[in-house]
Amino acid sequence: METETDLPRPVAEELRDRAGAFVNSHVDLWVAVEGEETLVLAGDDARALFQAAADWLGEGSRHEVADLRWTRQPATPTQALRLRLVPPGTAAAVIPAPGGAVG
Repeated sequence: METETDLPRPVAEELRDRAGAFVNSHVDLWVAVEGEETLVLAGDDARALFQAAADWLGEGSRHEVADLRWTRQPATPTQALRLRLVPPGTAAAVIPAPGGAVG
């Protein structure tokens, strides 16, 4: 019988748990979780944002990137990188095949 500890945790819960410690090691960035699956990294330096995304994924993330969005705005933080992260094995189901057909 499955217990509560055996059940997979919601993606957002896992992202929030990691975000607090992650922002402490990336002090020039703003880190948040939007919705159920989106990690938001924001700041004023594009290189730092992409490095932070690489650090997040390299530091034991068990999730796969299903979508990535880049936005700019005139106010600080001027740039945001949004990564939609999903459980392993589910990202391929949402990636369009060449020619626009969904696989």
